[in-house]
Amino acid sequence: MKKILSVALIMFGFVMAQGFSELIDQADAKYDVDDFSGTHELLQQAQVLEPDNFEVIWRLARVHFDFSDNSADEAVISENLYSGLEYAKKALELDESRVESHKWYGILIGRVGEMEGTKQKIINSYEVRDHTVRAIELDPTDDGLYNVMGQWHYAIAELSWVMRKFAATFFATPPEGSFEESRDYFAKATELAPDGVRNFVWLGKANEKLDDTEAAKNAYNDALAITAGNDSERLLQEEAQQLLSDL
Repeated sequence: MKKILSVALIMFGFVMAQGFSELIDQADAKYDVDDFSGTHELLQQAQVLEPDNFEVIWRLARVHFDFSDNSADEAVISENLYSGLEYAKKALELDESRVESHKWYGILIGRVGEMEGTKQKIINSYEVRDHTVRAIELDPTDDGLYNVMGQWHYAIAELSWVMRKFAATFFATPPEGSFEESRDYFAKATELAPDGVRNFVWLGKANEKLDDTEAAKNAYNDALAITAGNDSERLLQEEAQQLLSDL
């Protein structure tokens, strides 16, 4: 009887593991075609089977970021950024040796800081920098990580004198960034992903800050020449068109 029970438990565990693996594969397939709702639904099913599985948790952080990134609704953006950040924190707790942990925590805490205002953005900026730098060490081929660091330098370089004084008072070593470094990070991102709309839009914005109008125009036109794959890229192209018109 004990032997039969043991075999049954082993078979049940095998079926559960197989079902879990299939759900992850299906979720990834949905994600690859920008079906974020379908991805989220499958990941929720997988989480029922294994609530604290790292592969589920980091993917949930990512898909909540995508929900926010593909919306212009402030309520949707806010809800998903906070939900995503909670999953990213959990991913770090589960395995801080993985690039996904550092990448999505850095991205999400940065977006939350932007949403909460300049002071919080400065406070969060240290974690954005540290986790993104660590993620680049773990995977130097991910264009998204260079884009995050480009945005980090851009945001810090853009701080007003008042906020720089705040940062100097609040921190022993205030964050330092430059538009030159920002441009270099975005240029690296475009090299790694020449079909990345986001990379070219930000490269154009960095070049504008450096008064290189011709380079900015080229970057915006490159962004507009790419076929948008989702709402996020379409929103970015609308921004690129407006920035190009303003030059």
